[in-house]
Amino acid sequence: MHSLTDMGKRTNRLTVLISIHYRLVIGIILLLGTTSWQKSTYQRPTNLTVYAFLNTECPISQQYTRRLAELYQTFSPEGVRFVAVFPLRTDTPKAIEQFRVDYKLPFAGQPDKGARLARQFRAHVTPEVVVMQSDGKVRYQGAIDDWYVDLGKRRTEAVHTYLRDALNALLTNQPVPEARTEAVGCLIE
Repeated sequence: MHSLTDMGKRTNRLTVLISIHYRLVIGIILLLGTTSWQKSTYQRPTNLTVYAFLNTECPISQQYTRRLAELYQTFSPEGVRFVAVFPLRTDTPKAIEQFRVDYKLPFAGQPDKGARLARQFRAHVTPEVVVMQSDGKVRYQGAIDDWYVDLGKRRTEAVHTYLRDALNALLTNQPVPEARTEAVGCLIE
């Protein structure tokens, strides 16, 4: 007979394994879910993926595409994968492709049906980014930078470049300076 303590430990381990497995499956689905309307480019393999939660109709998401494109140009040669995730029902594949063209977003975008990935990561606004390792561990989540300080209020230039700093730290095996920040943007509903 096993004690209740042993059963509890096994249940906790199983819960952790299921959670990691679920995150890996979502990542694989996103990786393999590329369709003809998505741009695909070769990137050196790495264990980091940036999920950028965006909304085609959100002015803040629209304004951040340039910064995301710059980050993509900097970090994709280092093997960091970027995926634009659109959790709103109104963001159809056609609308997403048009958004990518209009705002010159250089990496793949795809709908997040039922906002499942947004709920998994507890993303609340667009734009919001999540940096995940291949083992399912979230290493950074929040704002791209602090250019927007509140809805309708932005600085001339960002003071803190949270996503850039997190990626630089992770690629050099350093601790992430701020692992969680609050993003400012349009609510995911």
